[in-house]
Amino acid sequence: MVRFPPLEETAKFLSDPYLQGRSPGTEGHEMAKVYLIEALKKLGFSPAIRGSWVQSVFQDGREIGQNIVGVKFGSGKSWILVGAHYDHLYGIPGADDNAAALSILLETSKFLDGWKGYANLVFVFFDLEEPPYFLTPFMGSVQFVERCPFPLNQLKCAVILDLCGHDVPISGHENALFILGAEYATGLVQAVRSSDIGDGLSIYMSRNVRIGDQSDYHAFRLRGKPFLFLTCGWWAHYHRPTDTFERLNLIKMESISQFLIRLIRALDESTIDTRQRPDFVEVEAEALSRLLGVPIPKNPAAVEAAALKVIEKLLQ
Repeated sequence: MVRFPPLEETAKFLSDPYLQGRSPGTEGHEMAKVYLIEALKKLGFSPAIRGSWVQSVFQDGREIGQNIVGVKFGSGKSWILVGAHYDHLYGIPGADDNAAALSILLETSKFLDGWKGYANLVFVFFDLEEPPYFLTPFMGSVQFVERCPFPLNQLKCAVILDLCGHDVPISGHENALFILGAEYATGLVQAVRSSDIGDGLSIYMSRNVRIGDQSDYHAFRLRGKPFLFLTCGWWAHYHRPTDTFERLNLIKMESISQFLIRLIRALDESTIDTRQRPDFVEVEAEALSRLLGVPIPKNPAAVEAAALKVIEKLLQ
């Protein structure tokens, strides 16, 4: 394992109030960008954009942001993307959104030193995920896909992390991690299940349609590419000045990193295509039964009603 500052140190730096939320165009945003590029260098990645670490994001011919892209080459032609956005809103620390995910990704990459997989492993820190760019053509991930430096037809899966540093606000299920997107491609459910060994996390798979596109996986879903979205969902400090380092659950973040290591390896060994799973209602019913503590019938209407109950709990 390569030596690098611990997860806690990275999360603390990226959410330091001095960075003023890593808002695009600010000194704090530039400091975060430099930190992340230096991290990829130390962790054995190579620059992926024609010898550069950054991919410019344009609006009306003017550069407004920069994605950061590094790659560890495998022995084959396919590739797995692991990503999280690094921008945030001015004046808000953005510890959970999204310093936590960034630190999880860097922690994960320590254990992937000397990558020997078949797929090329691409780590991307997306810019311009937050408003006013959210779900627009100027979102960093949208432009990454539009001008992708790797063949999109060889993408096995895009794994996106967002809001991964907090306890889920459902009593008894604080260690929950939600995973969306597995319904869109065969092979994803099994990859998730084989990576879930119950070491500090409870994994719940759900349909993306329950909440709609909420992060950078939006760009990949629009292109019909396999994706998995890892999140702890909404909480009371979302997009508020109270989203601070002190509120992060560092132990849970470490557990997510270990799960992500296993997931990346499982994806590398999996056969994945874009045929949707017709039996995903059973997968979702099982997850909701565990989460709510009552049996959920394996039919669409019952699953829909149970999913709405969970969403209501998250929004309280």
